Amino acid sequence: MKKSNYDLVLEIVKSYEAEDILNDFKDKFKEGSNISKSEFVEFFNKYIDDMSETYYIGLNWKYVNSGGDESVYDEM
Repeated sequence: MKKSNYDLVLEIVKSYEAEDILNDFKDKFKEGSNISKSEFVEFFNKYIDDMSETYYIGLNWKYVNSGGDESVYDEM
């Protein structure tokens, strides 16, 4: 069964292993919602430590946009 856009982004949020990020995500996005690229980037930009992490935000968006195809991470 194909995962929803929300579920794929939630997987990424959970990978950060930080309750504050998870709680912020759940406060900002309604379960099952379709998250746009601009919303995704805006949300994750709040949690980056340096500009090199913007690369990973882009890869994570490709993962979400592909429907969960992990091969997008082969670019790393």
